[in-house]
Amino acid sequence: MLEARDLYCERDERTLFRGLSFTVEAGEWVQVTGGNGAGKTTLLRLLTGLARPDGGEVYWQGEPLRRVRDSFHRSLLWIGHQPGIKSRLTARENLHFFHPGDGARLPEALAQAGLAGFEDVPVAQLSAGQQRRVAL
Repeated sequence: MLEARDLYCERDERTLFRGLSFTVEAGEWVQVTGGNGAGKTTLLRLLTGLARPDGGEVYWQGEPLRRVRDSFHRSLLWIGHQPGIKSRLTARENLHFFHPGDGARLPEALAQAGLAGFEDVPVAQLSAGQQRRVAL
């Protein structure tokens, strides 16, 4: 479980957010939206421990993130603006490339990511959202 309690963040004397609290349970997906400069990337940096909030606290598994940062980072998957996949390869080939092995679980993983039927499509032909799901 990831929890934000009363987060406060200010940049260049401008408040990005104040009193922001929420919980994300295991298996939940979160979408962060907002205009340019609204603080989306800043919030994600706070939630991953890459930056410290000006107020409030982020908790991982009930512990302050600042105390369990190393173990948290070992279980973290971060996909930023660039998905970090090979665009000339197919979704299936990308999974084989980054996770070599027998490939028995690849069809299930692609189906869970909503990519069933796209296994053999070159990643360059997939939408940006589909490319991010390949990266996941």
